[in-house]
Amino acid sequence: MARPHASMTTDNSLSTVRAESWAELQELVTAEMWMPDIGRHRSPFVFRGVPSQDHTLETSIKRFVGESGEWKLESLLLRNFHQYAVNEIEEPESVWHLLSIAEHYGLPTRLLDWSFSPLVATYFAVRDGDTAHDGAVWAVDYRQLHDTLPEHYHRVLERTETDMLDVHLLSNATLESDAEATDAAAEAPMRDLNDVSRLDDLWSERWGVDAAEAADDQYVVFFRPPAIDDRIANQSAVFSFQSDPRLALDRWLEDRPDCYRKIVIPGERKLEFRDKLDQMNVNHRTLFPDLEGLTTWLKQYYQPQG
Repeated sequence: MARPHASMTTDNSLSTVRAESWAELQELVTAEMWMPDIGRHRSPFVFRGVPSQDHTLETSIKRFVGESGEWKLESLLLRNFHQYAVNEIEEPESVWHLLSIAEHYGLPTRLLDWSFSPLVATYFAVRDGDTAHDGAVWAVDYRQLHDTLPEHYHRVLERTETDMLDVHLLSNATLESDAEATDAAAEAPMRDLNDVSRLDDLWSERWGVDAAEAADDQYVVFFRPPAIDDRIANQSAVFSFQSDPRLALDRWLEDRPDCYRKIVIPGERKLEFRDKLDQMNVNHRTLFPDLEGLTTWLKQYYQPQG
């Protein structure tokens, strides 16, 4: 994949570049946006900002389980979240819907947060103002990665003529896949794996992890979460789902260098970039539209420097 002019890091991967200036950052995050098939500028990338370039793309459930091997906790956490959150949330329409809500409110899951907006991702890379550590923005070409998805996802994407899934399309893909499995086992009863009451069935049959076995046929799905609140909409949110939560996405991507770039943001540029994002109305107040977001923005805006 052709790369725009930028300073290369000492990283061995040609997919890693360093944005030494604001202009260079803009060039990097808007590269390869032209889509001749529709005659529009629409990026095939989704973006994730991290405050340190050394941060891995590990899921929260991977960090939560750690070395314990207790992967059964994943479905246990989600089932209990559904049980005790019943008075706080509307009844989820599917397991995909429930999983999105749980991720949004901080439950350890196999999902990762991304954004369609490179500026939103840049904010998350620089918001801490830590000039001692370089940040990074990951840009992943979801269209290329979706080309390698299992067939039931492909059918849904082709039928709807889209490149990006959502919870409804994922539910359709789950139903189709289960229908195929039911046809293959003639005596199997009809059921709906999207039903939240079937959560344990879905994990044991599709998403469960055997700590003693190596993962195979790994894939990553990107999808739009439901608009749970204004934060989802304001952050142009996208979630990624991993077929195996043990997967560290950064290491998985190393074998697919044409599908991503990692843009390193020098620590000494963080405050400058954050101020410029604020001038563009990309800040904590707009991305977290509540009183906590407002107070964080005010502290950033008026914090004395030097």
